[in-house]
Amino acid sequence: MARIHILSENIANKIAAGEVIERPLSVVKELVENSLDAGASRISVDIRDGGTSSITVSDNGCGIEVEDAALAFSRHATSKIYKVEDLFQISTLGFRGEALPSIASVAKVTMLTRVPNSDKGVKLIIEGGKIIEEVPVGCQPGTKVTVQDLFYNTPARKKHLKSPNSEAGLISDLISRLALSRPNVSFKLTSQGRVLLETPGNDKLIDTIAAVNGLQVAKKMIPVEGQTSGIHISGYVSKPELSRATRLHQTVIVNGRYVKSRLVSDALQEAYHTLLSSKRHPVAVLVIELAPGMVDVNVHPAKMEIRISKEKELSKLITSTVQNALRTPKIVPLVEQTLNNQKTRTELKTETASKKNNEQTKFNFQMPRINKAPSILKNTVTNVNENKEIKLKNNDQYKEHDIKNYQDKDLLESNQEVKEENKNYTHKFPDLLPLGQLLPTYILAQGQEGLYIIDQHAAHERVLYEKYIKQRGTQKNSQMLLVPVVLELSYQENLVLTENIISFRELGFILEHFGGNTYMLRGVPADFPQGDEVEFFYEILETNTSNFYDILAAKLACRSAIKAGQKLTIDEMENLIMQMSELDNPYTCPHGRPTMINLSFEELTKRFKR
Repeated sequence: MARIHILSENIANKIAAGEVIERPLSVVKELVENSLDAGASRISVDIRDGGTSSITVSDNGCGIEVEDAALAFSRHATSKIYKVEDLFQISTLGFRGEALPSIASVAKVTMLTRVPNSDKGVKLIIEGGKIIEEVPVGCQPGTKVTVQDLFYNTPARKKHLKSPNSEAGLISDLISRLALSRPNVSFKLTSQGRVLLETPGNDKLIDTIAAVNGLQVAKKMIPVEGQTSGIHISGYVSKPELSRATRLHQTVIVNGRYVKSRLVSDALQEAYHTLLSSKRHPVAVLVIELAPGMVDVNVHPAKMEIRISKEKELSKLITSTVQNALRTPKIVPLVEQTLNNQKTRTELKTETASKKNNEQTKFNFQMPRINKAPSILKNTVTNVNENKEIKLKNNDQYKEHDIKNYQDKDLLESNQEVKEENKNYTHKFPDLLPLGQLLPTYILAQGQEGLYIIDQHAAHERVLYEKYIKQRGTQKNSQMLLVPVVLELSYQENLVLTENIISFRELGFILEHFGGNTYMLRGVPADFPQGDEVEFFYEILETNTSNFYDILAAKLACRSAIKAGQKLTIDEMENLIMQMSELDNPYTCPHGRPTMINLSFEELTKRFKR
């Protein structure tokens, strides 16, 4: 074995750079985080060839004193911690003092910086970690760092980079996340001279979401807010109608730092249980504020992973807060305008004038008394106030959206209404008057916000599912089969049945073990459709998860609910609607499909060009 020796500073810096600087994305992250720590309110990032040729980050932050500029490129030089205790109260994004020397060791760096109360700044030129030039200059307050020829002296690392477009895409995603973490800061990202992203920096998170994800996405986001001892949560989550195939559209911010957290993502997903179909994920921006002592950010050099104390409390708070926010009619999907989207300003003015002429229109209807409980819908609610009068609002004033400035009055007002509703943690189910059936599969009902189209199967499925969930722990009524069904199970199916036998019994299935892998099914839930027993059992026994009861209840509700094509009387429709109004979340079926959609009076007016 060779003799032990101390590595040279040059080699040590390159090794450190390998930990901190993996690609152009890493450079941008470290420089922008420095700008944020410097208190910048405007940050501009310009890249060429995906950042491999050049990266320029400029800000209007506090700058660096002339005497400290060269010291900033020394290893472990920092202005953010002074003693060991500071490591347990980290309030800045960077603190190790590794970023600048690591970047400078694998690139050619030029830095211009000036503090606001000084009449001159300083210019530094560094190549391969060595300062080539240091001269006083006149420059704007703040700091501007240009990084050129990244990995010019480490070609092996440069060889493994992705294409320039791919690297630019990674940087764009990062800047988007950082912008969402600091809505009070204006970000601008340009690539090859083209603006990829620009945010307003007006301290309104919903406007930043509109700038990053587009106005249509922002319109489908609702605010969330909740807190417990030492933990505060705020932000926006998507309505169930807006979902993605992956979790890449979820941004988690802890104490101003964008992080990746499986804990938060799992808690968020749990909040959408039965609201989204399988393998779909919500869009979300969650801002979590914790006492600094509850967070350990000194886990990984890139600081993307953190450790959080009180994980169970945080997870529970996220799930309950988001669930409460989703209990609102605002999540009912709207039928959006799909025809004639491209309109001239003259057409819009004509529409507006026409609507103003109809502005005084009022609608009134009476909700009839429900006087009997139809046999098809059991356990219905019948105490409806007689002659309940509902006045429909006519929101016909056209509002022109100024997308360029990321302002949307309708969007902000809508989110404010939802935020007020969330304070009380209650949902207000719309008062609906059934008009008839379509196909017959859909119930057509008139309400305060226009025409509601209800999927009768999905709605009844949700009613049954919540009934099964609430009766968990009690024995459900069963009906005995005239001819018991023999179930021949595989070894794996037998294991699943044995592990979850209590769930089957609680939901009303009566099973008798005949030895080995054979069972006799003698009874089923009272509302279970005849003839589906064998198919249902083999289907459900393919599943074995920790939430087996929920899955079983959802599948049982699907089998037992009224079907598409089944004719209903007006009384049956009324009773189904009343049952929906009593649910915790009546707006989706247990599998995540919407139970109803809304075609507003405003939309109807547009379609008929009134």
